[in-house]
Amino acid sequence: MATLPVVPTKIFYNAKIITLDSAQPVAEAMAIGEDRILAIGKKEDILTLASPATKCEDLGGQVVVPGFNDSHMHLINWGQSMDGVDLTKARSVQEVIQLGQKFSSNSPIQEWILGRGFNDATFLAKTLPTKSDLDQISTTRPVLFTRVCGHICVANSKALHLAGINANTPNPPGGSIDRDELTGEPTGILRENAIGLVRNLIPAPTTTDFKRVLRKASQTAAVLGLTTVQSNDLHGATSLNTRLEAYRQLAEAGELPIRVNLQATMPTPDDLASYLEVRNDYPKLGSQVTLGPLKLFADGSLGGRTAALTYPYADAPHTSGMPIHTQEELDELVSLAAQANLQVAIHAIGDRAIDMVMDSYEQTKKTIPQWTARPRIIHAQITRHDQLIRMASLGIVADIQPIFVPTDLHFVEQRIGVKNAEYAYAWKTMNKVGIRTAGGSDSPVEDCNPLWGLHAAITRQDHQGHPSGGWHKQQCLTPMEALALFTTGSAYAAHEEAIKGSLSVGKLADFVVLPEDPTKIPAEQLLSMPVTATYVGGRRV
Repeated sequence: MATLPVVPTKIFYNAKIITLDSAQPVAEAMAIGEDRILAIGKKEDILTLASPATKCEDLGGQVVVPGFNDSHMHLINWGQSMDGVDLTKARSVQEVIQLGQKFSSNSPIQEWILGRGFNDATFLAKTLPTKSDLDQISTTRPVLFTRVCGHICVANSKALHLAGINANTPNPPGGSIDRDELTGEPTGILRENAIGLVRNLIPAPTTTDFKRVLRKASQTAAVLGLTTVQSNDLHGATSLNTRLEAYRQLAEAGELPIRVNLQATMPTPDDLASYLEVRNDYPKLGSQVTLGPLKLFADGSLGGRTAALTYPYADAPHTSGMPIHTQEELDELVSLAAQANLQVAIHAIGDRAIDMVMDSYEQTKKTIPQWTARPRIIHAQITRHDQLIRMASLGIVADIQPIFVPTDLHFVEQRIGVKNAEYAYAWKTMNKVGIRTAGGSDSPVEDCNPLWGLHAAITRQDHQGHPSGGWHKQQCLTPMEALALFTTGSAYAAHEEAIKGSLSVGKLADFVVLPEDPTKIPAEQLLSMPVTATYVGGRRV
């Protein structure tokens, strides 16, 4: 039994503790002092450490696992989506319209009508809504609805007018405006960087606004067993200080129940320079909030057909996707980050985008050998076997989202072809070739319930059990591999394995109590398993 020379304030016993520490995989009891684990081992040994002031809690045979850590999500966007039109249950364009109309009538004072979550891949007609559809919601108030992936938006006529978007408006770099084939008029569908033409008109949220949505989202995350989220919440230099101030105030007031590692999207050298300056000068945010990597976008989404492929889409041969940056632009941003020894995490879904990212990483490693921050690729969905070998050789961490598969398995092969899907979402192969993987959700793109993520990683099925045996079942993970994704894997990705990921002496007392062992029960039971309690720093949240 390893211990630290401090009297414990709390002891948890009569539990099956799955530590994820290879030196002691399973324990019965754990002693906590302040926010750290002081000792872990057999019940009789740990209880001898108790003083009269130690609070001892009998967990009644329940199971303890390390706190779940979502390696990539969008906490602010998730909170904001709770304030707008929830389009996730829409199964047709008409239902999108009806949901918008209902929200509009219930929120007459709100100038902008914002919504998120529709997925045309689940529609019978498989078509995106257009400005004429959204005009049925309102012609006097601007409407902007975001597809589930976040890479396609639809604006009504009022929003397009406010943005000055018409037949003569050129496509911005890294984006496109869909147009009517006969008239050339915009249809309302905006892809990638074109979205900003409208979104930048929405009144900027205040610190108070950000605090409100962060409270809502972080409390919900804690209920789901998340003790850390790595959240892409810093977007450009303009709102940087406002967003950071919201986090600082919440953390200072003790109103942030979970830990947050902030990813920062800075798409231009000027934005990045501003961020680096803020990183150096901004007051410490405490143990609850840390500043993490530079987050970049190399391409779009598979669902929106903007993921950059090396071949045409099987169901849309006129396109092979859309890189967000040129190779030169991407190289410059990665190099600037590396010069500051800043970690870089790049969204790349299609194999062409992944090639571009690896080229940037490899070149930067050669020119700046002192760059020690672990490079990351977020998503890494449509890969080739040769790419996986190269990723491993470059020491790239893959931030994967198992929860994508229950949705995507229904259209991937139609979109890219059966042969090209052979190494799609290739989690088992990643493990076999030596790629370190971390588990996330990309919420609000998908639900951030980590137990649902475990189910997806283990079964590669949707929630109805389709297909039997799992989609490309050779890529299924074992239950322990799946659990590691959302614990040790995510901690490693963020350079935090010394303090998080496993339940070991000296590490943060971040853990989750579950009624049953998630690695032993039938995987389908994970979909309905509740979380008994979530502890952050030894404190129940």
